[in-house]
Parts: sequence; C-alpha cells; structure tokens
Amino acid sequence: MILLALAGLVLISLPFIRLIFPVFYVQTFLYDPSVIVLFPHRLNFDLVLAASLLLFAGFIIPLIKQNKFTYSLLAVFVAGGIFVFYLSVLSYTYIGKEKIVSHNLFDGKSLEWTEIKEVALEYYQDDTGRYEEYNFKANDGNSIRIPLNNHFLYEDKSEIYKIARQNNVFFIELQKN
Repeated sequence: MILLALAGLVLISLPFIRLIFPVFYVQTFLYDPSVIVLFPHRLNFDLVLAASLLLFAGFIIPLIKQNKFTYSLLAVFVAGGIFVFYLSVLSYTYIGKEKIVSHNLFDGKSLEWTEIKEVALEYYQDDTGRYEEYNFKANDGNSIRIPLNNHFLYEDKSEIYKIARQNNVFFIELQKN
C-alpha cells in the first residue's frame, strides 16, 4: 500500500517536478550576484522526466508480485532514478561578469573574461525566423558557443557587450548564410 501511494505521489507531482526542479536547482545553488544569464539546458527537463518515470516504475514493480527479486528491482530503479536526478543538474549555461561557463553533463567549459580575445554574435535568418548564437573565442583557440534563447533579454545582450568592451575584448556581429 505504501509503494502504491509513493507511485501515485510521483505520478501526480511529475509535471511540477519536471518544470520546476532544474530551474530551482540552478537559481538556488549556482546563483551568483554577478550573473548576467544563468539557465539550465533543455536536457535537464528530459532527465527529470526520465528519473521520475524510473521511480514510478520502481514503486509499481513490487505491486505485481512481492518477492526478493522485485524488491531488488525496486532498489535498482530507485538508485537509477536518484542517479538520473543527479544528472539533471549538471547541464547549465552561466555568463557572468567574471567568467563564462557552459556545462553539458560530464563536459564543461569555462573561460575567464581575461582569457577571451573575441566575442562574435553570429546570426542568420531563414523562413522559420532568426537564429543567434554567441561564440566566445579564447586566446588559446578554445571557444564556447552559446545559442540565444528566451532566457536572453535585450538588457543581457547589452551587458555582455559592455563587459566585453570593459575587458578589451573584440566584439563583432556576423551574419551567416
């Protein structure tokens, strides 16, 4: 009965957890007063959905038949769900006054503004609309590409330009074909 209640709770809270958890984590644990743009990647929301479904399936399995094997499966599914929840907080984009960070699951790139030689705002327009992307190029040849989305406000774009100019970083706009 307890497992059925837990499965129901997971199923009912699934839409709220999926929408809130990645944003809550990023804005609570990664927040910095010098932040210009800070948002979780789209992948995080899908990982929260997968983790919740793993938990739901784990709580349902012992309801079919109660034995050691199904309880072992419950433990595996719960551990897997917790691990996938952990993965859902690893991907984020951070643009601050000191550095730029683009972290994708186990691969993260970070550049200090002092390491950056050029910021290119690359864009193109097609039938579906305008596509824009920042390309932060470092002195050593590394770069971080960050596509613009609805998390970028006009003020954020001007703040990025202002910080680039303060750090003597070359800022260009490129139209791509």
